[in-house]
Amino acid sequence: MLKVDIIIPAHNESKILEKNILILYNFLKKQKQKFKWKIIIGENASSDNTLEIAKKLSKKYKQIKWFHNDIPSRDIILKLLWIESNSDILTYMDADLATDINYFPSLIKAIKEGNDIAVGSRLKKGSKVKREFIRVLMSNIYNKILIPIILPTGVKDAQCGFKAINKKVAKELLPKLGEQNGFLDTEMLAVAHYKGYKIAEIPVRWEEDRESTMSVWKNIPNFIKNIFKTRIKLLHERY
Repeated sequence: MLKVDIIIPAHNESKILEKNILILYNFLKKQKQKFKWKIIIGENASSDNTLEIAKKLSKKYKQIKWFHNDIPSRDIILKLLWIESNSDILTYMDADLATDINYFPSLIKAIKEGNDIAVGSRLKKGSKVKREFIRVLMSNIYNKILIPIILPTGVKDAQCGFKAINKKVAKELLPKLGEQNGFLDTEMLAVAHYKGYKIAEIPVRWEEDRESTMSVWKNIPNFIKNIFKTRIKLLHERY
C-alpha cells in the first residue's frame, strides 16, 4: 500500500500545535484513502514547549511522530525528513494550517497521476485567499515579477507552504539544494522546472489568521540574493 508522510515544520508553535495537529489527524482518519499515512512534527530549536507537545502527541497517537533538530530552520528540517523518508509520497504543510486541508487529497492525487511535484497555489485561477495587504503585495512582486523574469519555476506561486513530491524525485533533487531558511521551495521548483520534472499546481483556499513567524522585510535581501545565486548555478549546470 502507498505510504505518505506529512511533515509539519514547527518552531515555537506551542500556542497552536496541539490543536492543529489533532485537526489534521482527525481529518486524515476520516478520509477513505488507499494509502498509509503518518504525521511527523519537525520541531526545530524551539524556545517554548513545542517539543514537549510533539512528544506528548506522538506518545498518544501512533500515526504521529516527532523529530528534533537543534538548528532553527524550516528548510533544514524539511530536507532531513524528506531525504531520510522511505514513504512513496512526501508532503508538508505549515503548522498554522493556513491552507485548507480539504485540498490535501488533491496533492496526493496529482502525484499518483504521474506528476513529480504538486504545489498548492494562492495565485492560480480558482484559489481563494484571505491575507493582509502587505503580504499580498510582496507575494505578487515575488511571484509575478522577480521569479518569472529571473528564475522561472513553472508555477504561479512558489512559496505556498503546501506541497508534495514523489520519493524518487526527492532523493534526486534535495541533496543538491541549499539550506537557506525559507528559500527551499523556490529553489526546488526552479531546479525541477529547469530539469523538466512534471509539476502540478493546485488552486487552494488560504487564510492567514495570525502574524507570520517569517518577517517579510527582513528576508527580502536574502531572497533576492538566493534568486540570483540559484539562477547562476543553473546557467553553469551546477545542479
